[in-house]
Amino acid sequence: MTIFLNLENVDRRLTDKIIKELEAVFFPNDNNLTNYFKIVYHESASTVEDSRLREDNRASIRGIELDEKDKQLDLVKQKVKDILVKIAIDNYVVTLDPHSLNEIVILKRSEAESTGALHCRHCGMEFEDQIQLGNHLRIHYMI
Repeated sequence: MTIFLNLENVDRRLTDKIIKELEAVFFPNDNNLTNYFKIVYHESASTVEDSRLREDNRASIRGIELDEKDKQLDLVKQKVKDILVKIAIDNYVVTLDPHSLNEIVILKRSEAESTGALHCRHCGMEFEDQIQLGNHLRIHYMI
């Protein structure tokens, strides 16, 4: 089973930063031996023969496949949230795709809020309503 991390909605300038952090978190050792972490390109990029050219074409990145059990979905989601907090990307949030069982999506905060999900600007935690978010934010200010 694989978990797919959808990066289609992420600004291309941030994609490199996110991928480098994901590589460091998910496989600190040699990925060539495990093949755990795969960058997925759009169809037009997957037909490119030279993999070096394909890797340089960040605009064609669709997402990342992690060879992980679906039971680990929440753990992977939390690690991706931690990465966004670490590199100070607060205008994007991490959420599960409602249409797919094993897909995590990184969306702009405004897009996620339009679907009704609210996220903490400090830690990325997801809430169902403004009251829960407000109570949670008070905790950040107390600490």
